[in-house]
Amino acid sequence: MSYVFPWLWKVESRRLLWLLGLTFALIVTFQYVELPYSISSLFSSTKMPVSRNSTSLIGDRKHHNYHNLPPPMVPSFSQNNATLVDDSDKEVEVDKIFDKEAAFQPSLPTSNWSPVKENATAPAASVEAPAALPGLRPSPVKDNATVHLPSAKAPAALPGLNHSPLKQNATLPTTSKVHDKNSTKEDVGDASPVVRFVPDIKENAKTTDSGVMSIYEMSKQLRRNRISNNRLAKKPKWVTKPDLELLQAKHEIENAPIDDKDPILYAPLYHNVSIFKRSYEMMEKMLKVYVYKEGDKPIMHTPRLGGIYSSEGWFMKLIESNNKYVTKDATKAHLFYLPFSSQMLEETLYVKNSHSHRNLIKYLKGYIDFISIKYPFWNRTSGADHFLAACHDWAPSETRKHFSNSIRALCNSDVKEGFVFGKDTSLPETYVRDPKKPLSNIGGKSASKRPTLAFFAGQPDHGYVRPILLSYWANNKDPDLKIFGKLPRSKGNKNYRQFMKTSKYCICAKGYEVNSPRVVEAIFYDCVPVIISDNFVPPFFEVLKWESFAVFVLEKDIPNLKKILMSISERRYKQLQMRVKRVQKHFLWHVKPEKYDMFHMILHSIWFNRVFQISV
Repeated sequence: MSYVFPWLWKVESRRLLWLLGLTFALIVTFQYVELPYSISSLFSSTKMPVSRNSTSLIGDRKHHNYHNLPPPMVPSFSQNNATLVDDSDKEVEVDKIFDKEAAFQPSLPTSNWSPVKENATAPAASVEAPAALPGLRPSPVKDNATVHLPSAKAPAALPGLNHSPLKQNATLPTTSKVHDKNSTKEDVGDASPVVRFVPDIKENAKTTDSGVMSIYEMSKQLRRNRISNNRLAKKPKWVTKPDLELLQAKHEIENAPIDDKDPILYAPLYHNVSIFKRSYEMMEKMLKVYVYKEGDKPIMHTPRLGGIYSSEGWFMKLIESNNKYVTKDATKAHLFYLPFSSQMLEETLYVKNSHSHRNLIKYLKGYIDFISIKYPFWNRTSGADHFLAACHDWAPSETRKHFSNSIRALCNSDVKEGFVFGKDTSLPETYVRDPKKPLSNIGGKSASKRPTLAFFAGQPDHGYVRPILLSYWANNKDPDLKIFGKLPRSKGNKNYRQFMKTSKYCICAKGYEVNSPRVVEAIFYDCVPVIISDNFVPPFFEVLKWESFAVFVLEKDIPNLKKILMSISERRYKQLQMRVKRVQKHFLWHVKPEKYDMFHMILHSIWFNRVFQISV
């Protein structure tokens, strides 16, 4: 008997250890297969380990079910618009800046999701959480647990999926011209039929001691913002399939193969033609935009195709009628378009002589509140995947506060008016004289048949730059420079057009704001643009190398204008003019959009900025 009991004890102990080992192995295997992170998550509830040697942001995760990711329970901290200090004093060419971006390897996304434990408490929310998105499975919440939820109550389902009707307390903003009695007046004359004033809020912009940011400094700031976005970008409250698709696009764009021999895309016009080409291809292949249908005319869904603010109207018309990029299923959208006209907003709501646009801002805030209650999309990203296209002078100040996270395509792209590099994009200001024939009278004389050195004509009392320009060069003070105030009227504006077609350089002097339709007009008529507008961010700045086909003159150098232009050799001028003709395709409106035209370039700039902002 003394030998039996020890023997039985050893057998039972071995069986017990074997069973415990098998149970542990099953648990580990089950977690590795079922959960969207690796085995090491058993020991860490906050990080998702991934290999930095991965060649695909999505392909390497094919064994994990990313469509069943839970919404994050712990909000992530971010610092908006933060910039990193560049300690290097070494000057780098603008071309090299973007070459470095091309070589920059993206860091793969990590997750900050952690399981909710029993009896855990978090800041209580006064609203309900949005319903689970198709393809996403929320993690279970234990009894007696509260979590921090989105700030607005979402409907039971998403648009296109029988979403719940509009909440009773959600109402669209009205378009009545109610003047805010508490508004402050601005000092402004009534000479111009278009109401203009200096916004009462100014954004602090990083400029040199002279207060002017050069093209080189703009490129450097864009690069800094891109780096800071990669590290500090605010993450969405829950991840969707389009988010992962954008990460994949970002990876492919950053690792684009060198291709500078494209017969259509002339490489010297671009910071990095390979990156632009790959990004454009990914946009054509992938991009889906959801257009909100809510909103009353004339402020919403009313494109105006003529006049100096026509860019926003043309874009609105073409995007709303587009079948390639627009989707009716919002769960598939990478971007969300807010279809309002800044021009119609001013014409409809501005109270004459009130010198205030606070009621205009209030209307836009009401619209955002409305869609954020009816849909979960705005609250998911705090508006980061939403965009607007606005050409009116007031648009920067009207959208600065309530659209601070959104992508703003602005004609008035002024560094000192709060333009954010890497988020906002410059919208070309175009003066379309005949909406039915937007390409009429395109082109001009060849380089050898342009006898006039430089030409300008415009309202002399618009802003402070033009009076200086006219005081030095108007009234035939120099026969080589044709500088006028307002030209005598002629049928079809023929005089103005002929001067642009026969001048080597077309002066694009700012008016009340930094932007001017003359920039696009000059390109339209094959004339080299001379931009006199400090702190103006030119259109499609993210991809186009403006120094390669345009001349920038500081406002303080207006007295030396002729000397600057004469210092440009004839060979260099012919090169500039040739490049103007080759870049022209990016600045043309077509009734039916064509590849690389203005519509597609605007859409690409918005897409490009969103791709490099994405973080999950």
